[in-house]
Amino acid sequence: MENSKSRVPELREAVDANPDSAAAHMRLGTALLKAGDAKHAEESLRRAVEIDPEFDEAWINLGGLMLVRWDFKGCVDVNRRVARRRPELLQAHYNLGLGHLYLHQAEEMVASFRRVIEIDPDHAGGHYHLAVGLLELGEVENARTAMNRAVDLGHSPAPEFLKELERKSGGNKPDTADKK
Repeated sequence: MENSKSRVPELREAVDANPDSAAAHMRLGTALLKAGDAKHAEESLRRAVEIDPEFDEAWINLGGLMLVRWDFKGCVDVNRRVARRRPELLQAHYNLGLGHLYLHQAEEMVASFRRVIEIDPDHAGGHYHLAVGLLELGEVENARTAMNRAVDLGHSPAPEFLKELERKSGGNKPDTADKK
């Protein structure tokens, strides 16, 4: 976060030097978001997509900001738009899945995280969140498989998830003891 804060002045200068550059506004907005200044980050990211409505990476970052601000529907709407246009953009599908998670839309969440894993089979967070969605849908064994893959890739599952997996498994402990 400190690195983002230290870059903000130089990125502001870049925007001042080229106010019609969507890329400059996106870089500034992204740095501001990482530095914890969501209000100004949103202004910069909205300016980036205003300048270039086809700038998908700026839309993804705006969707990520919406997620941080708990605007889950906005996050889903923005990232769905990008994912349809550019299905190869992993972050659009990841943000989309997180939005669905917080909206309690398990089927949509599972579809999003399956797409994340199609794009990057070694995405630990994708496997973990897929497991969360699968467990919500009652697919306990598939959830366990996805969670074990996430652990193999270095993800540490939330203790609440492990307890719920154990409960829904009928008391069988998840296979994580030897993974740490």
